[in-house]
Amino acid sequence: MAPMDTRSADRYGLLERDCSSFLSAVFGANVRRLRRASRITKTDFAKRCGVGRPYLDKVEHGKANPTLEYLGRFAAALDVDPLYLLTPQSPLGSGGDAGLAQFCGVANPVSSRGGDTDCV
Repeated sequence: MAPMDTRSADRYGLLERDCSSFLSAVFGANVRRLRRASRITKTDFAKRCGVGRPYLDKVEHGKANPTLEYLGRFAAALDVDPLYLLTPQSPLGSGGDAGLAQFCGVANPVSSRGGDTDCV
């Protein structure tokens, strides 16, 4: 198995973290960002993916470790390539994803509203 691309992990200061946790955080942040951009409620999106709302919450917060089957379901529901969901989209210092900020233990650089709403 090839080692994780340390350049991506290093951008987020995650070299000491386990690879699956890093990928779960990236996956969740990307799912959340794309779902919100598509203005799909969590309830509707969970139904599209064939998962429960509590599981979707865990995914979006990087607390779940989805199987390849679920990677495919989420990618299909968002109409993106599955690999895109596993690719970090921006470094934290430049407006990175809230899910990664939470994973790294830093303040959320994106949201100024506070708590999560059902849709956006």
